[in-house]
Amino acid sequence: MLKFLLTVLLTWGCILPVVAEDIGIDAVPAELFEPKYADHILLVAFKDASINRIPNGSSEYRQRGAYQSTAWSERLGNDIAEQYHLRKLTEWPMSEVDEHCVVFLVPPQLSVSEVMSTLQQDQRIDIVQNLQSFSTRALPKEDPYQKLQTNLQRMEIDQIHAKATGKDVNITMIDTGVDLQHPDLDGQIERNENFAESFSTSFTQDQHGTAIAGIIVAKKANGTGIVGIAPDAKLTALKACWPKHPGSMEAVCNSYTLALAVNNAIKNGAKILNMSLTGPYDPLLALLINKAISKGIIVVASQTGSGLANENFPAMLAKVIAVQSLRSSAEASNKAIPIIQAPGEHILTTLPYSTYDFISGSSMAAAEISGVIALLLEINPELSAEEIKAILLKSNLSSSEGVSAKSAVLSVCALSACAEHALSFVVH
Repeated sequence: MLKFLLTVLLTWGCILPVVAEDIGIDAVPAELFEPKYADHILLVAFKDASINRIPNGSSEYRQRGAYQSTAWSERLGNDIAEQYHLRKLTEWPMSEVDEHCVVFLVPPQLSVSEVMSTLQQDQRIDIVQNLQSFSTRALPKEDPYQKLQTNLQRMEIDQIHAKATGKDVNITMIDTGVDLQHPDLDGQIERNENFAESFSTSFTQDQHGTAIAGIIVAKKANGTGIVGIAPDAKLTALKACWPKHPGSMEAVCNSYTLALAVNNAIKNGAKILNMSLTGPYDPLLALLINKAISKGIIVVASQTGSGLANENFPAMLAKVIAVQSLRSSAEASNKAIPIIQAPGEHILTTLPYSTYDFISGSSMAAAEISGVIALLLEINPELSAEEIKAILLKSNLSSSEGVSAKSAVLSVCALSACAEHALSFVVH
């Protein structure tokens, strides 16, 4: 045993766990984002019912940026680190589900699977999982500048903007950063925050989030560029993903950054949560996303269409609105199981440095559907996620072009205040 401890001490420099006051949300170790450590990182969560009940003046209270944790949780995290010979990288309270989360780095001398199995037997712990990796769903451009914004034409957006533009509907996108100064996005992003800042300090140069934001809320009738599906919605941009390579459209995320962002979206009252990304099943994220849904948040996520479980989370969750990219009319008509589809090929949208380009992928399709949902909620804010999903499926099944925004809005108008205007729509 002594020999083992000496080996660990020589490898890590010090086996003592990091003191809670020395590390927090604003000082996340780089190991959390470096691929060479990924297989040796474990995320542990345990119940702390005191998270939301401690008065600000209490000595049992710790500040972590906008987050608060109890000294009891920090001590338990330290005890777990010491008992199982782990290095504590960071910790934070997941306030919306009363769980305290700790990220541990397993020393190379230990078997990660054995440590994980041992931790799962610890009655104090609720969740033990690997730090999962996620990726956004967009492909590089193919044939740029062909038939500008054909996706809006196929979804018949132009015919319903006179009735709904998503006015004041709160949409939160969890993605990369966004070019906040882009002429089609300037003033369109109500709030933004970077949960991956320790690894990716950039925000306004990120491509994927800028593309998603443009699809949803690009300005209407401003004399430049394109128009978004819901140009008058209130968009919040939470960065939990970062470019896979500098300047690339492809982006990656992990359990830690995504959990922080989802928790933030719940706390700040998102109505629609757009997650244009996919990855493997993640217990902590599932807990948070289901909590969001229970609070009335409509969660929209990309679906690859591959049928592989490790590629379709969070879209695989029962109450998430999963969206697949529509590649052709034949693909839509041949589906035996009803699914929500939207155009995902050659979508013209915004990119950093005031530019535009055509992008493909199910990320784009999910963003389009989030925009359409904002249109529906402007007309009838009381619509539930189940009702919205039924409306989208009905409009999807009635067209070989995927979801028709016009058809969806008309079905809501038939029962809501805009019913008297229904005849003003052009029907083809």
